[in-house]
Amino acid sequence: MILIYGDYQHPDNEANVIITRQGLVSDDGIVWGYTETWNITGIMHAETDAELVEKMAALVSAYSVHGGDLVWKKGNTIMHQLVSNNTLSGTRVTKLPDYPRNGNGELTTFRSYAITVEADVSLSEINMNEPQILKYEQSLNYTGTGGAKFALLPTIKGSFQKQQFTESSPVQMVQSGMKVGLGAYPTPDEPLLPYYEHVDRRQLNYASPRKRNGVSIEFPIHWSYTFEHNTAF
Repeated sequence: MILIYGDYQHPDNEANVIITRQGLVSDDGIVWGYTETWNITGIMHAETDAELVEKMAALVSAYSVHGGDLVWKKGNTIMHQLVSNNTLSGTRVTKLPDYPRNGNGELTTFRSYAITVEADVSLSEINMNEPQILKYEQSLNYTGTGGAKFALLPTIKGSFQKQQFTESSPVQMVQSGMKVGLGAYPTPDEPLLPYYEHVDRRQLNYASPRKRNGVSIEFPIHWSYTFEHNTAF
């Protein structure tokens, strides 16, 4: 078995790989992707100390760069691969080569090492026009009942006096909500009662995208529509 990361190729049968996948779950409980993790262990061999030091330096240099493709081959057959461009934000080395063992001949003609590389993968292709919704919420907030309108007026002495102005009053409703889109901003919900909307009060907020590995992944949008009517909605 041969392991390749980017332009670096491990010698045949030097490295062993354990591959795990952990689901990516949205706030609404949707499993929309997974984080694939390659835990790499191996033992490099050399005939001299100088050669061993050179090989360790080459290993660290190779895995100091993010975004490399991981390929695990058996002969000419690819058994597993993690292609950076097919992931959401590229492969990332979360654990640089380290050396977890000592003694038992370590640093004579061989050196044991461990590396971890991972990447986030979507379960479906990202649609920039109709992105998958990772989170959704909406609420309706009512103000007023349509009943009489009055005020408490000040007096020179004593308590404020209640005075009715009208027999009825307008009722206000605010429709507000938010969505989080995968890879792009989603379309906000339409106003429920466009005839009664105060279009001059409409609010749309395109919040800053949430990033993974420096790449924008989750795009939140918020909306608010204000409606007014003579009676209760």
